Amino acid sequence: MAGVFGRFLAADADVNLAVKVYHRVNLALLGATPLALATDNTALSFPVDMALGLMFAMHGHIGMNYVITDYVPKFMSKAAVGPARGIMLGVTGLTVLGITRLNVEGPGLTGALKALWRKPKE
Repeated sequence: MAGVFGRFLAADADVNLAVKVYHRVNLALLGATPLALATDNTALSFPVDMALGLMFAMHGHIGMNYVITDYVPKFMSKAAVGPARGIMLGVTGLTVLGITRLNVEGPGLTGALKALWRKPKE
């Protein structure tokens, strides 16, 4: 599979690129997560929440592709790797859509997380 779609579908196929992206996203998440908590209810909260949503989805997508590569052939068959990657791409797409909707129409990713510790309104 050539092109950007093929690289995203098989996110761990180019091991050097996947490891670099995965580790850079991890480092970005380490910085962006406290930033998101600090900027909640400010002008910066929306762009930070949007960036977090994309980074969490990318982190999960690349990580799960490693799991698919390692375990699907062992427990199913090599032929099941392609469909498993397709399902993972769908899950990643739904994750991005759900987090984007939460950020645009709802309290945002950070607001939803902080709501877990707020007292419910009476």
